[in-house]
Amino acid sequence: MADETYLIMANGIWPERDIWQQLVMDANHIVACDGAAQQCLRNQVEMQTVIGDMDSLSSDALHQIQRNSKIQLVRQESQNENDLVKAIRWSIESGASSINIIGIEGGDISHQFAAILALCEVPSNTQLHTSKCTIELVSKEGYKNCSIEIGTSFSLFSIGDVEGIQISGARWNLKDERLTAGTKGLHNQTKEECLEIKYNSGQLLLFLER
Repeated sequence: MADETYLIMANGIWPERDIWQQLVMDANHIVACDGAAQQCLRNQVEMQTVIGDMDSLSSDALHQIQRNSKIQLVRQESQNENDLVKAIRWSIESGASSINIIGIEGGDISHQFAAILALCEVPSNTQLHTSKCTIELVSKEGYKNCSIEIGTSFSLFSIGDVEGIQISGARWNLKDERLTAGTKGLHNQTKEECLEIKYNSGQLLLFLER
């Protein structure tokens, strides 16, 4: 089956135009979370799906979307999950093999934190894209990237306890270490062409600066 890259637009501040435009070009399917559809309309981004309870859409925007037969409206009014988690789950169920997300910056800090934790709530091949970095949940298979510029800063944060961490290719490598929630993994740097991260158990978030 062919790879299907989905781009989810959250209803926050988008990163710089050159970042989101490239993600739009690379996407097979664009999903707007509720009010983010208005940003898509303003920026002439052709979305295929709008998902959420639609409470953040203006009546004019909603009518404009409803008139467009190429846009699918997916109403999900459950209060147990936020719109971003709904969009990630829907994208996976619809066949996404990888997911990119923009629009998590700005506004209430708790909403930004919730967007990051959504990666842990719905483990998948998903990256958050901000103006300064990408954020992803390191998969159980580990992480290896041999195209990172030497000297690139990155941070690792555990959700709960993470056991058996191994890092190679960094200024501060680790071998079979334990990481707990806190600041211990803040601001490492790549020292070689390949950065590799492995771990045995837990959930590990990687923040990689641009």
